[in-house]
Formats: sequence, structure tokens, C-alpha cells
Amino acid sequence: MLRIVHITKYYPPYFGGVPNYVQVVSEELKRQHDVTVLTSNTRFSRKVEVGGNLRIIRVPRLTELRSTALCPTLPWELSRLQADIVHLHFPDPMAHLAFRLARPRGKLVVSWHGDITRQSLLLRAYRGFLNSVFRRADAIVVGSARFRDGSTLLGASRQRCTVIPYGINLRRFEVTAEVQASASGLRQRYGERGILFVGRLVHYKGLEFLLQAAQALDARLFLIGDGPLGARLRRQALELGIQGKVEFLGEVSQEELVAHLHACTMLVLPSVNRSESFGIVQLEAMACRKPVVSTDLPTGVPWVNQDGRTGLVVAPGDVLALRSAIQRLLDNPDLRRQYGEEGRKRVEAEFTSELHAHRMLSLYEGLMNRPAGL
Repeated sequence: MLRIVHITKYYPPYFGGVPNYVQVVSEELKRQHDVTVLTSNTRFSRKVEVGGNLRIIRVPRLTELRSTALCPTLPWELSRLQADIVHLHFPDPMAHLAFRLARPRGKLVVSWHGDITRQSLLLRAYRGFLNSVFRRADAIVVGSARFRDGSTLLGASRQRCTVIPYGINLRRFEVTAEVQASASGLRQRYGERGILFVGRLVHYKGLEFLLQAAQALDARLFLIGDGPLGARLRRQALELGIQGKVEFLGEVSQEELVAHLHACTMLVLPSVNRSESFGIVQLEAMACRKPVVSTDLPTGVPWVNQDGRTGLVVAPGDVLALRSAIQRLLDNPDLRRQYGEEGRKRVEAEFTSELHAHRMLSLYEGLMNRPAGL
């Protein structure tokens, strides 16, 4: 039995792609191994949750600076654990600092989830430290070859990367009687032409372009998630005169998310830069047999949602192209069904949590069997 420690900024019930992913992989790995997740609490207090072979330690958070949770006791927590594998989820300077101070003896795995596209001054100061942890890592994991190949931050470390696509737990997205009833209620309440977005309300999601596209569409737009741009986007909806057909739903439960995915007509992910490295929510929509409209970023996003197979892909920031793609799917139920079925097949074949955990575990075991110094 391996002793595995994941360090991640946030963990459910916090809403978001990477936190949900860490939960999924931890739940799978705990079936055979001892898994500890070190993560930030929402306040300056320590909380421990234990379930079988999975232990979640929510360490006290002092504050948050530039999307980094400052947790002074994180290095101490890590130093107390006798880990075989220490798995860091980057970018996260606090996890990096904790690793440097604690100096754990286990093998180091770094998952590089997304490039830093803003905060250029801080990035220049941090770049040297980032390169040092890449050199120290026994393995660097990325979600797609396309993201790896286009990342300037990985630099020479690209050649050492292992590609392990993300996976989701399909059981969470099945149509139970409760889900069916909730989805039916949502369709009766909001109508049959529902466009869904799920994610943080942040700069790289391109939501200002989605709001502009919605202005000329006969459909309702539902935004699940919260973030620093919430107030600005609400003002934009008001200025565009579309406040009556845009719902800002905030963060929702897993059950509510699944119901909205089954109730919607399509998912739209209008992201505009490399911070969107994969788009796990695309998998969740595809698992629910929904077509996806996404953007042609130099990352894994258009590799996941394949244009003309599981949905439509448009140029980032192109309002007219985005509107046209959405309108095409609104007008063509047969095409929506075709893309939805193909999406479900693609998730089943390539992106399940079981398959992801198997690939990750093979990486871990290979590292443990590798002679020291190699």
C-alpha cells in the first residue's frame, strides 16, 4: 500500500475543475492505497475529515493573495507525513514553499494544470523557483500533449512530461429518478432552449463574449459558478439589455450541477487563453450526452471537444462565430443528439476516473521501482 499525499489549494465543497479532479482521483486511489489531501480551509482553523483510506486535512488559511491561499502551517503538516509519493498541483506557490521547507523524502510528482497568463511581474520573480521544482520532480504530469507542447513555462521540462488525461466518475452523472425529476422541473421553469456555462467567473473564461453572443439569441443563458468578475458581468448583462434571459446561479451542489447538465440544450465554454488547459466540465457535459461549444485554444480544450464530432469549436473572442455555433445547435436537434452520443462514447473510452487512476497509479509504481538517482 502506497502512502500518497496530494497538496492542492482547494478541495470540494469548493467549486472548480481542479479541486473536483483531485477529489475524483483521491476517491479512486483510496480503494487500494492510503491517501492524504492537504488543502486550504476557508478560515484560520484546522479541520480533519477521515473516510476509510482517505484523510483530508484542511489547514488554517490566513488570507489569500493573488489567488494563492496563505497557509502558514502547511509546511509543518507536510513534514509530519511519511509519504511515498508527494503530489503537488501547480501553479501553487504555497505548495511549492511547503515542499521546499518540509523536504519530504517521498517521490515528487507535479501536475501542471494551467499556464500563468497574467501577473507578469510576480511570474518573473517566481520563474526561477518554478524551474527548480521542475528539475527536482521525479515526474511532471499534464492533461494533454497539445497543452504540453504549447507551454512556454514548462520550457525544457516538456520533454520530461507524462501525459495523463483527466477523468470523471461517470456514476455521478447518471440519470436517476431524482435527477430526471429535477431536470424536468428546470426545463419547465426555464424552457427548452437553455445554454449552460459552468466555471469560475474569471478573466480567461471569456464570458463577456458569451453575453454579447446571447444578445441576439432566442435562448436562456445559465451561469453556474462564482468569482471576481461576477458584479462586472451582471452590469454587462444589464447594459446589453439581456438581464431577463441570463441567470447567475452561483455555486451549486453536485446534484444541482448534474440536473442542470441534463436539463440544458448545450454547454458553452468560451475561454480565451491558455489558463484554460483542458476544460474538465466538457467531459461532464459529454457524459450527460450534451453537445459542447468551445474555443480553439492551443491547449487540450479542442482536443477534448472535437469539432464536428462531439460539438463545435470556434475562434476565441469571436462573438459572431460563437453566436453562429450556438444558433446552429439550437436549430438542429438531430445534430445535438449526434454530438451528444459521440461525446458520451468518447468519455467512456478515454476519460473515466478508473482509467485515469490506473494511469496515475502506474506512474507512481514506476517511480517507486526506479533505482535511486535515475
